[in-house]
Amino acid sequence: MALVGRAVVLDKPNGTFTIEEATVPEVDPGGMIVRQEMCGVCGTDPHLYRGHLFYLKYPIVMGHENVGTIERLGSKVTADVTGRPVKEGDRVYVIPGTRCGKCYYCTVLLQPNLCLSGGGFGFRPYPDQPIHFQGGYADYLWIKEGQGFLKVDVEPKAIVALEPLSISTHVVSQYHFLPGDTAVVQGAGAIGIQTMIVAKESGATKVIVVGAPASRLALAKQFGADVTINIEEVRSPEERIELVRKETVGGHGADVVFEATGVPAALAEGIEMTRRGGTYVVAGHFTDAGTVALNPFSHFNRKNITLKGVWSSEKAHFVRARSIAESGKYPFAELISHVLPLSRVADAIQAMSSGYRLDGQEVRKIAIASQL
Repeated sequence: MALVGRAVVLDKPNGTFTIEEATVPEVDPGGMIVRQEMCGVCGTDPHLYRGHLFYLKYPIVMGHENVGTIERLGSKVTADVTGRPVKEGDRVYVIPGTRCGKCYYCTVLLQPNLCLSGGGFGFRPYPDQPIHFQGGYADYLWIKEGQGFLKVDVEPKAIVALEPLSISTHVVSQYHFLPGDTAVVQGAGAIGIQTMIVAKESGATKVIVVGAPASRLALAKQFGADVTINIEEVRSPEERIELVRKETVGGHGADVVFEATGVPAALAEGIEMTRRGGTYVVAGHFTDAGTVALNPFSHFNRKNITLKGVWSSEKAHFVRARSIAESGKYPFAELISHVLPLSRVADAIQAMSSGYRLDGQEVRKIAIASQL
């Protein structure tokens, strides 16, 4: 019997979300159909709503942080990407990125995150298929042969943020920690807090989180931050830079700074928090939020820094992130402040776009649950 499900369709940039009902295509022999349990709302999604990714074609079904159970399993599928056996009913996390496996970046440079034909769930990855079950704001996900997924053994709320945790894993992998190293994380959102976690897991002796509001910084402390600096209380960048330097060896600055704000002005401040010869990693700019003035002499050459940018993540980052999420060391479910039904996707996007308040409460991270 064919499956029928709902999907939240966005007709155009700055358009209207409509719940549509459609028939799910038959299961691909090398793929699966996943019954959605939760999908995290990413900070990128409001940019998709406003049309900031120029190459996207609308209408689309958004949502790329997807966890659910296997409703129908293709005859050729027996295990996830790490060899864990799977069967119908098992909980899985869908690795959202799609890669061609044929282009220069995939085959020669071995950087598939930069695939020239790359796409992803929530970004309409299968142009030859109906749109409804290609994103997480739906009852089902339809998955083609070759798409990566992981079997997971924790509750949906504790694993729904695995995709941003994989980004954080990729971000932190750009720096090799040595004993005594100090890291700064700019930003106290989901990416920022999870970057702090991965930095601690990777060997950082001290991690300083710079961000706001106070409740998020309290959560960062709960997850293991050594020092927090509230930008709503310490409003001067110069004062924040000095506070960071006081927490570092000799007052020279942090060995590595991870930017997870999405705010262009944070870059100059973060580079000033970095010691001479240190590393600055930009992670918060997955869409164009504008430009910022930097000085090649004082920010780069004289400081002799290593500057890195990070784009997306790959299977290896997801596998390492799953190990952290399944370890039980961190209360990842507490990152999720709101769980909403499909009918409230527009409310979630609005809250993420202005004020980070919803139903009278501060937003940390929102998840959409299709079964509500």
